Amino acid sequence: MFARLSVARRAARAAASRFHTAAVNTDASAFTMPALSPTMTEGGIARWEKKEGEAFAAGDLLVQIETDKAQMDVEAQDDGILVKILTPEGTQGVKVNSPIAIIAEDGDDISSIDIGALSKAPEAKKSDDSVPPAPAPVAAKTVDEVSSEAHEDRSASGVLAPAAAFAVHANHISNVGEIKGSGPKGRVLKGDVLRFLKEGKAVISKPATSEPAVASSAAAAAVPAKPAKKSPAPVVSADSETAFLVQSLESSVLRHIAALELAKKTTTVQVSADKLVKLIKANKALSDSAFAIRAAALALHQVSLAKDANTRVGVAVEGSRAPTVVEIANASTTGVLDLATAIKEAKKSGTAASDMPAVVLASDGLYTPATLPVNSTVLVVGKPRQVVSAGDAAAELDGALDQLIGVPTKKAQVPVKSTSVVDVKVISDSPAAAAFAAKIKAFLSNPELLTF
Repeated sequence: MFARLSVARRAARAAASRFHTAAVNTDASAFTMPALSPTMTEGGIARWEKKEGEAFAAGDLLVQIETDKAQMDVEAQDDGILVKILTPEGTQGVKVNSPIAIIAEDGDDISSIDIGALSKAPEAKKSDDSVPPAPAPVAAKTVDEVSSEAHEDRSASGVLAPAAAFAVHANHISNVGEIKGSGPKGRVLKGDVLRFLKEGKAVISKPATSEPAVASSAAAAAVPAKPAKKSPAPVVSADSETAFLVQSLESSVLRHIAALELAKKTTTVQVSADKLVKLIKANKALSDSAFAIRAAALALHQVSLAKDANTRVGVAVEGSRAPTVVEIANASTTGVLDLATAIKEAKKSGTAASDMPAVVLASDGLYTPATLPVNSTVLVVGKPRQVVSAGDAAAELDGALDQLIGVPTKKAQVPVKSTSVVDVKVISDSPAAAAFAAKIKAFLSNPELLTF
């Protein structure tokens, strides 16, 4: 089974400038197969997480890449639009740096993009001479000089990512400018440096060491010079391999830590949603968000979450850095039909609340521990899902086992009934969070009381 890692990578946009014409938008670029490990030369497309024409935000999953060792999620580092998928799902053997999609920035004129030009793979430069010239002698450099070169490099290969600079420093690489980058705008990534080492192209400059002084210059001249020995192919240091692994797992670990921090502040209740689903099906203008907002507003009049007795409620709208909270006025006395309309308008063109409401309705995963609103409670109401009672599930399993082993049964097969439920999460530091969650459960279990 493939190990699943989460690696944040974005394809280089520098290729777009090489194919520029009057009809090509310079903000559009080819999304190329990234180098996700030091030994990766090709990969496969397991799954596209976005469709053609769909917008994405920084941190969204774009595509799942398969290699012979792992399956990895590639995340977007900036906002944009997936204009065209060049390599469909299931394709294997895609070379690193080969275009797999065309992306553009939000607001670009997609109709003016020359898909054909951007989808061409960059051609390798041909050498005029089959025999490469002998390299000029390289003077030994100190670790500080090598590290300085790594951070200041602005060659055609692009700037070094911090992790790549660490690999250059740890392995004492002096010919940094020859490393071909596969990151955004030609940026050199850790995988590029480690592959450069494994291919034996790196020139290693060890720190100068003090040597015993000779007795005299004459004595030094009398000693015959030893022929220079060919340096063995450089070996990737254990420190570099460890740093690459840490970088690969970093985003997954951070998400896991964030989920644990939110879990400490979360009270979750399961609510029977058969009545709620029936009401929404009967009137398409209604929404579960409208019922949740009214339930929260009424619950605040019975359970106080803040010392100042704040009873205002609002909805969270996704923003570029942190969610924007828009207040829904008079939610406790407004009907759910009007609330559904108000919520749509708030998400479309609402103005941020000047004072933070006591309860903010948000979608699951919108908030992180760093972006939680101060002195407010976040309410998350999940989508309805079907569940089966434990007794019905056990009876169904017993019947299936009897049929499997051929045991006759006289019991009539009773169809298993499923019910709709929703998970309600209350994310709050208030000691009254559990009581508030119980009130929300009572209201949503009887949504007909909220329609008046």
